Amino acid sequence: MLPLTTRAPMPDDVVEAFLQSHAFARSMLSLAERLASAPADESSAATAQRVATFFTHHLEVHFADEESSLAPRIQGRHKAIDQALAAMRLEHVQLHALICRVAFLCQLVAKDAPRLMTLRFELAGAVEHLRRCLESHQEREESMLFPAVRRLLDFEDVEEMRVEMALRRAPGVELSDAAG
Repeated sequence: MLPLTTRAPMPDDVVEAFLQSHAFARSMLSLAERLASAPADESSAATAQRVATFFTHHLEVHFADEESSLAPRIQGRHKAIDQALAAMRLEHVQLHALICRVAFLCQLVAKDAPRLMTLRFELAGAVEHLRRCLESHQEREESMLFPAVRRLLDFEDVEEMRVEMALRRAPGVELSDAAG
C-alpha cells in the first residue's frame, strides 16, 4: 500500500482541490469499512495506521481550508450561503468528535492488530455513523459552497485561497502556523 501524504501539490483549481479531498475522504471511509471486516494481521495494522493518519491530519487541514480560506471570502454575500457556512462550522465540530473516535479505534488496531477481533463491531458502527454525517456535510458544501467560489470570487481571491491552502500542505508547516 502506498504511504499516505497530505503534502500533495495543490491543484490550480481550489474547487477541484476541495472535491478531491471529499473523494479521498470517501475512499478512506471505504477502507475503514473494509478494515472492520478484515482479518487481524499485519496488513490490518498498516491499514488502520493509514486510516488513523488520514483522519487525524488530512481532514484537519481540509477543515482549516474551508473555515480559514473559503468561508471568510464568501461570508456575507447571500443569506443562503451564510446559513450553509454556519451549518458547515457546526458540522465540523460534530464531525471532529466522530473522526476522533474512528481514529482512536484505528490507532488501537495499528498498535495491536489482534485487537481488531474485539473492536471490529465498534469500529464498523463508528465508521457508519461518520459516513452518514460526512455524506450530508459534503453534499451541502458541494451543492452550495463550492459553486459559490466559482460564482462570487474573482481571480485574485481564488489565487489567495490557493496559496493559503498550499501553505497548509508545505513540508514542515504546522497547521497552527498556517491557520490564517
